[in-house]
Amino acid sequence: MSAPIYLDHNASTPIDPEVLETVIRVSRDVYANPSSVEHSQGSAAARVVETARAQIAGHFNCKETELVFTAGSTEANNLAILGVFPRLKEAGRTHLITSKIEHPSVLACFDHLEAQGARVTRLGVDEGGQISLDELAQSLTNETGLVSIMAANNETGVLQPILEAGQLAEEAGALFHTDFSQASAFVPLDLKNAPIHLASFSGHKAYGPKGVGTLYRSIRKPRVNLAPVMFGGGQEKGLRAGTLNTPGIAGLGHAFELISKNIDHDRDRIGALRDQLERELKETLAVQVNGNTEARLPNTMSLTIDGVVPQALMQKLRNDICFSASSACATEHVETSHVLLAMFGDTPRARNAFRLGLGRQTDREDMSIIAKFFINASAELLLLATA
Repeated sequence: MSAPIYLDHNASTPIDPEVLETVIRVSRDVYANPSSVEHSQGSAAARVVETARAQIAGHFNCKETELVFTAGSTEANNLAILGVFPRLKEAGRTHLITSKIEHPSVLACFDHLEAQGARVTRLGVDEGGQISLDELAQSLTNETGLVSIMAANNETGVLQPILEAGQLAEEAGALFHTDFSQASAFVPLDLKNAPIHLASFSGHKAYGPKGVGTLYRSIRKPRVNLAPVMFGGGQEKGLRAGTLNTPGIAGLGHAFELISKNIDHDRDRIGALRDQLERELKETLAVQVNGNTEARLPNTMSLTIDGVVPQALMQKLRNDICFSASSACATEHVETSHVLLAMFGDTPRARNAFRLGLGRQTDREDMSIIAKFFINASAELLLLATA
């Protein structure tokens, strides 16, 4: 039996074969602790780490010293939001702004800080899944210390106006953070010339290894001062304790180097496949596309098929197609996505939404096969529902 067609790239991308070779080589050959620079093997490991830092800095046009390696974007989000708050509190800027559709690792940080006395504003979104810049502008005060808005939503693929939001935050004297994880493989970012002071990235959303990511924190004005949220050996200038994951970091650097080379080709090719699949589904099914179709990632579709429950659809297609009914970070129990609830309320459209995420390994010849699977499975489920 052939393997199911993988359409869950928003949850995790397969590691690029070239990146995998780098991870294997470094795991085998560069095994010393990169903090043990007193001997040659430790120095060799440290050089691998700094090469990767330079690769990532080159891709995002920032300084190497502005990057802190983490175990992924969840940790990067925690370090950014929780780590910046002590200095904000000292400055009397305890008002924080985020959106209702952020990743759980961002929302949980704001919930925690609110319990510690911070005042939090959570911006809503329109039916297209985007925040209102006017609402953001009206929410900013002279006590606002941080605004955190994701670049691209992991469930709908909808892009947020982060440069405009960052500019509004900066003009109000607040710092701006963005979780850029979902956008990394498709959206270029020039950090040197952007009003972004903190940004989170993850390897496994960008054809790199799992368990590794990085946090950008600006050292230009306004310089971001962070307090650590983990304590130990003082690695990463005291901001992230723990022995560095040398093979993972090498893979992360290589993954972003490949994105620099492939980003235009990937965006155009995968976007054309997504549009083809969407057209073929719409020809037969009563499909609603959830989210702004003009401002979204080229690989992502959030869909609702009238009368079809996504969990039943996933069960019927489990041997044929891998896709997601909601965020993979919240599938311990089935509940309506907080993102779709923010867009449509507690409606059938929100409850029955599911996500298809294409990627580099998606082939053109698979599009009609995928459409046929969904059309046939949906017809069977609708027939059962009316029997």
